[in-house]
Amino acid sequence: MPPDKFRLASLSLIIAAILWILVFLVQPFDFWIMLASSTLILLLISVLINRSKWDAEINVRVVVYGVLSAVLLYGFFYLGFQVTKSNPMLSEGVSRVYELRSSVPSILIGSMLVFPIGPGEEIYWRGLIQRRFAERLGANTGLLTAATAYALVHLPTLNPPLILTAFIGGLVWGYLYKVTGSIVPAVISHVLWDLLIFVVAPLN
Repeated sequence: MPPDKFRLASLSLIIAAILWILVFLVQPFDFWIMLASSTLILLLISVLINRSKWDAEINVRVVVYGVLSAVLLYGFFYLGFQVTKSNPMLSEGVSRVYELRSSVPSILIGSMLVFPIGPGEEIYWRGLIQRRFAERLGANTGLLTAATAYALVHLPTLNPPLILTAFIGGLVWGYLYKVTGSIVPAVISHVLWDLLIFVVAPLN
């Protein structure tokens, strides 16, 4: 009997939660090294469970979707930050995220965002979790489940802006995956947004 990929994907969420606790709370090593390593583990899990090809064709349509959504998503968060930065709790949460940049040169952070962090997160959260939950429970439920789980693994940080950002990003990238049937625009969008928000034009 072939393995139940939905069940395996569900169980893998436990591993994702443990990894994110190690990344954000325990931090036995540098944050960025931990995040890159943990994402590689999730990427490997995705490949082992799926064992099938993704629609990874790159064409003008998926590139435009990816770039445009990344720019719009960055603009949304930029405006949101300008409106809410006077709130001490929210501004402190954003500052805590950006403090994580201090330990590693920006060029190295950018390199790790391009690979493995951005692509790895999308291949796991959309290519495995959303895909398998959508197959079992429907496209909309799969999208919401993946976005919610992506936000929940950030819950131990007790950082509301980070948790909310993960949920909103998960919805956007999940929607891209849902409407295109391809992981490529979500990967492009996630990587470009990461670079904008962390390296090119940080909010603070």
